[in-house]
Amino acid sequence: MRNAVIALIVLAGVPLLLLLSGKRVLVSETKVQPGETYIVEDYGNLGASRQASLVCRYFTGRSIQTAVFWYSPNGFLGRDSCPFIYTP
Repeated sequence: MRNAVIALIVLAGVPLLLLLSGKRVLVSETKVQPGETYIVEDYGNLGASRQASLVCRYFTGRSIQTAVFWYSPNGFLGRDSCPFIYTP
């Protein structure tokens, strides 16, 4: 019983901490290559670009938000992966 109460407090506390801190936690990551059809609201078709893109979906404590970054395998002119904790 005690473990269930602790688990409930933790599960309720994480979204609250995200809401108060303004941080986001990574939920999914998708790499979009040029020529692919991948439409993201407010960004359009990412596959129409000549550079690959990373589509990162984050949990804010209340909803799922999307961030799009340029992809670069070495991380020099873009990102090689989505940040796990993201502050916009």
